[in-house]
Amino acid sequence: MSIFSFRRFAVGVAVVAGSAFAVDPVGAAPLVRERYSDTDRFSFDDCGFLIEGTSTFHGLFMLKEGRRGDATPYLFDNYDIHDVFTNPATGAWFTRDANGMYKDLRIVNVGGTVYRFESIEVGQPFVIRDSDGNVVIRDRGALRVGFTVDTLGDDNLENDVFIEGSNELLADNGSHPGFYLDFCDIARDLIG
Repeated sequence: MSIFSFRRFAVGVAVVAGSAFAVDPVGAAPLVRERYSDTDRFSFDDCGFLIEGTSTFHGLFMLKEGRRGDATPYLFDNYDIHDVFTNPATGAWFTRDANGMYKDLRIVNVGGTVYRFESIEVGQPFVIRDSDGNVVIRDRGALRVGFTVDTLGDDNLENDVFIEGSNELLADNGSHPGFYLDFCDIARDLIG
């Protein structure tokens, strides 16, 4: 799992938290705006060993109605996330903190229900600290990215299918060492 995919996972968590206010496609207000906060527990073994996680997050989530009658909404998320990742076999742990803003800038239909997105993420998309509180990686600044999604023709963000290999870095302004690293490499180094 790349850090870029991990960031998208964080946006996905916010989307799930905001699923209670899905856009009504007929006569929808031009903007949906909701504050959210929650805690989530999860586990995964993508890195070759079990990792248990706890995520506490809050923020402001908005959906802007698609343009020219298109059901594909524009997403905005101003988020603050605190994650703790633990290896239950050893008790070793590390944290990830994120404070930033994600915004879709442009959405272009490339055919059928497939769209090319251009988005920006600004702030500190993540700061990873070891269990002693030492900063291991700190990303900050602005990233502009492009990616392709099959929306399946609706405004339900939870069922979107990201097209593998379509991620493209368009601009890197600031310091984003984590963008180029693999999350599992970090996890193995810190708690594996």
